[in-house]
Amino acid sequence: MCGIVGYLGSNQAAPVLLSKLRVLEYRGYDSAGVAVIEAGRLNVIKAAGKLSNLETLLQSQRPQATVGIGHTRWATHGTPNDLNAHPHISANGTLAIVHNGIIENYADLRQELTDRGYVFVSDTDTEVVAHLLSREMDKGADLLGAILQVVKQIKGAYALGIVSQNQPDRIYAVNHHYSLTVGMGENESFLASDSTAVRQYTNKIIRLEQSEIAEITAHSVRLFDFAGKESTREPVSLESDPYKIDKSGFKHFLLKEIHEQPLVLRQTLSKYMTGAEDPINFNVEHFKPTGNGANDKMGLYGVRLTENEIKGIERIHIVACGTAYHAALIGKCIIEELCSLPVDVEIASEIRGRKLLVNERTLTVAVSQSGETADTLAAIKEAKKKGSYTLGITNRPDSHLAQITENLIVTECGIEVSVAATKTYVAQLACFYLLGIYLAEQRGAVSKAKLKELKGGLLQMPALIEQILGRAEDYRQESLKLADANDVVFIGRGFNFPTALEGALKLKELSYIHASGYAAGELKHGPIAVLDSTVPVITVLVPGKVYEKTLSNAQESRARQARMVAVAVDGDEKAPKTFEHIFRIPPVDEFFSPIPACVPMQLMSYYVADFLGKDVDQPRNLAKSVTVE
Repeated sequence: MCGIVGYLGSNQAAPVLLSKLRVLEYRGYDSAGVAVIEAGRLNVIKAAGKLSNLETLLQSQRPQATVGIGHTRWATHGTPNDLNAHPHISANGTLAIVHNGIIENYADLRQELTDRGYVFVSDTDTEVVAHLLSREMDKGADLLGAILQVVKQIKGAYALGIVSQNQPDRIYAVNHHYSLTVGMGENESFLASDSTAVRQYTNKIIRLEQSEIAEITAHSVRLFDFAGKESTREPVSLESDPYKIDKSGFKHFLLKEIHEQPLVLRQTLSKYMTGAEDPINFNVEHFKPTGNGANDKMGLYGVRLTENEIKGIERIHIVACGTAYHAALIGKCIIEELCSLPVDVEIASEIRGRKLLVNERTLTVAVSQSGETADTLAAIKEAKKKGSYTLGITNRPDSHLAQITENLIVTECGIEVSVAATKTYVAQLACFYLLGIYLAEQRGAVSKAKLKELKGGLLQMPALIEQILGRAEDYRQESLKLADANDVVFIGRGFNFPTALEGALKLKELSYIHASGYAAGELKHGPIAVLDSTVPVITVLVPGKVYEKTLSNAQESRARQARMVAVAVDGDEKAPKTFEHIFRIPPVDEFFSPIPACVPMQLMSYYVADFLGKDVDQPRNLAKSVTVE
């Protein structure tokens, strides 16, 4: 949640800050603001609502400044309004601060400061830090000294950006269990909570480590730990191509990202599977095993576990939140099916305050699109303390998760701009299939013939999704028939129970229609009470072990006059006898069906939301990266 940016150099700061905030708006769009030092004085400009409101103010005021910080907010403390928008200023008006995270002891600190005469104008925890810094500076400390004193007083996980009109040639950044990146250009420096915003301007970066302070000038960066000890670290070079926000002719980023899924799968699979070296033109024919043993094995680059360590694993524990949690549930099905290993999946936030039962013979897998999800990071850190092997699945190789896990699988999605996850979800599924096959291969859990069959089946998925996307107009027409619903129920079994959960989440995220996902067999244990002629029941119905039972559960819904909708394969002759509307997909093996089955529901949710006039790319109350607990 929330995005921090900063700039100092010889160019005008406001346009650079605004450009970087556009890249980070996915992190929060409740409000936005900048603080620049103009003619030696601090000038704070901020506005509630989306970034366009701040842009209008900047265009009218045109501040002339070459140093500043900015912020885009997802509200935690205080409602979204102008007063609660960042930056916040100190009591003497000389210092401004932007903040990600939560100050856990802010209430006590606020009361202490209030008792000492400090006046608060916002409801945020951030303003507490501004006043604490001001108090330390009133005692005679310089800004760095004040920061070193304040970090001893505040508790929580946070990142800060700070400017002072008394030191207009520098920005201070503070990182404590968060993520901040400093970019080094030619006589200019950049700060951002996501390296993507920095890479528009430079590919030379320094990532702040945990509990680290950076003193940034246009020419240099000095690094200090929280005890004040200085250290040095050379910048690292990233890919130089700047990230550009481009809808490529699509109406929304979400629709573009849905259509990018075949390419994303090809890129991810080509990275890890033998013989797949062309991510653009890749198809199943490129997969040609050499027939000489080890060379046919999958190479999960970034997974450093030895064959003996993999064989010694007795249990796998997966932690994730939101859409990543749904991918993890399918990952459980995959790994248990292939490896006969017990797999537990937990919502990462539910681990806090409970005993985490992992040990040195457990592999703990953390799944996070951004690699910055606070609850997931906390869970994986706890697992690491207990001696568990750790593995991260993320879209961001420069993320906090990537830094703290011993093993890493990176999805090849590029930046996903739309808040609702689509291509990253499909890529996470692909990574779980890759991981399951890899573990089975290393453990000798399945035959060579079966491994070849599994790899070939996985390689068919990009082309299968392309076929589904070719039916988008048919899906749109069927989808609009659901736009009048107030409540929708999704059901599935086995591999596609999580698909039902993800379908329900997408619909309510995008359209704000209340939707619930259930295991199909659980419908009769309570949820069936909500069914009547106004409630659509959407069933994921794929031939396989649980086909007949899923169909039977759907017929129980039909008996209650529910509106019957299915995701079913071509050639299914039973489905039309039960369902009024069918989203058809090409025939697919039940084992791989979660990948193609989710795509019609992504499109359905998009078309319904767009028809209802919702903000598809930035749904209300949501942010892309959940960096608070």
